[in-house]
Amino acid sequence: MAFQRFFMKTLKIILPDQLSENNPIYSDLNNDDYLMFYEPLDTFFEINHHKQKIVFLISSFRKIINNNSHKNIIHRKITKNSKENLNSFLNNINQEHKFQKIVISKPSDFDVYKNLMFFCQSNDIVLEVLDDVKFISETDDFTDWASDKKTRIQEYYYRWLRKKYNIFMNEDSKPVGDKWNFDKDNRKGISHLKDEIPKRKTIKADKVTFDAMVDVEECFPNATGSLENFNWATTHEEAENLLDDFIERFLVNYGAFQDAINKENTFMFHSLLSPYLNCGLLDPKICIQKAEKKYYESNGEIPINSVEGFIRQILGWREFIKGVYWENMPKYKNLNYWSHSLKLNDNWYEGDTGIPPLDDAIKESKKFAYSHHINRLMIIANLMNLTGIHPNEMYRWFMEMYIDAYDWVMVPNVYGMGSYADGGIFSTKPYICGSSYMLRMSNYSKGDWCDTVDGLYWRFVEKNIKFFESNPRLAVMTRSLTNMNKERKKTIFKSAEEFIDRNTA
Repeated sequence: MAFQRFFMKTLKIILPDQLSENNPIYSDLNNDDYLMFYEPLDTFFEINHHKQKIVFLISSFRKIINNNSHKNIIHRKITKNSKENLNSFLNNINQEHKFQKIVISKPSDFDVYKNLMFFCQSNDIVLEVLDDVKFISETDDFTDWASDKKTRIQEYYYRWLRKKYNIFMNEDSKPVGDKWNFDKDNRKGISHLKDEIPKRKTIKADKVTFDAMVDVEECFPNATGSLENFNWATTHEEAENLLDDFIERFLVNYGAFQDAINKENTFMFHSLLSPYLNCGLLDPKICIQKAEKKYYESNGEIPINSVEGFIRQILGWREFIKGVYWENMPKYKNLNYWSHSLKLNDNWYEGDTGIPPLDDAIKESKKFAYSHHINRLMIIANLMNLTGIHPNEMYRWFMEMYIDAYDWVMVPNVYGMGSYADGGIFSTKPYICGSSYMLRMSNYSKGDWCDTVDGLYWRFVEKNIKFFESNPRLAVMTRSLTNMNKERKKTIFKSAEEFIDRNTA
């Protein structure tokens, strides 16, 4: 009788981006618990995600379900023209089962988290939220670190985490190489490339993945992109094999050419591991441990800037973005520091804007559901921001294009780093550039497009002159604008205005 009095009928929920092998949802899984795998994420129907992203998640999800032998499994599949959301489905099954408790790892989307709390409160159901083990940091780490700080600077959180978790540290509690950050060694342009870029491994789609492709084409015919170039791992084993391949063949040049743009090679030496980290197919701790091991065993063959840069992407930026997201939601999506109001037209989806680096970055994003961080930040987001695109439009575009895009990722990256719409929550200055940076980092040739980019850049500075004058780090730009040749200014501003008229709605 005592057991019956304290037993609570429990539903445990797993979402398609919660695929970690050590997901705590599996701990203490009682035979009487119901385990629900829920495919049709609300955001799949709110935003036209890339088809490759949906197939990648659904196929990976179904393979995990197929290997699960739990007695009480509820598997909700994606359906065509579904108007159901997670809460409405929970309401339907709760009518039958009368759950007293729901358990879930912390969702990566604030709205899912908020709606789930509302559902449980409205139905007198206990909600237990477990740690999101796709990350290294604990739930309270960011709050503890940020509690006495007026500004949030990623570099210092990164150092704090390295100390706390003893990552790439010497026994004397100093960083390996006696420096925390080797980013200055990670900025070689493509002109410095001497080594051949290794070819990527081909991953053959199996029946589960093929069936997921059929379902996605039927359920999301208007989703972004195509499945023609789908080449993503869909199991933990496959993802870890790709991690090993990256460390063995690509890591040596990863650091030096991290920011380089190559119009002939989309992937360069990048890891392409973010999709697996962001859904749980890869454990970030294992990624770091294997990179460290390779460094120590290589006898200097693997440069420290490559290893530290790889660790910083995982432990630094990724953990920092998560912290910034949860600290600032839901207000983050309402921020628009520059008061931008323009909308994207189809040229931003087809790659027909007239600026070659931008158009190629758009086309490769559509083709592969991927483009590396400099194309995303300093080409696409930069030019959207300089054009005056509303940050909500930017957010939707980035969510639609990329296989590794989730709300927790894209909100800080777009409203913060990519547009400065947050006014400085994420970074101390806007990330903007003209054509000279693009030329320096890439193998594109100078052309008329440079006038357009430079016109957008200087037009943006002029429109926000008071902001730039008030920032000591940026004031030099206002003096350059003042001293600019009048005919040059007229030419590039005209080119910028024509670009805006042609590429906005």
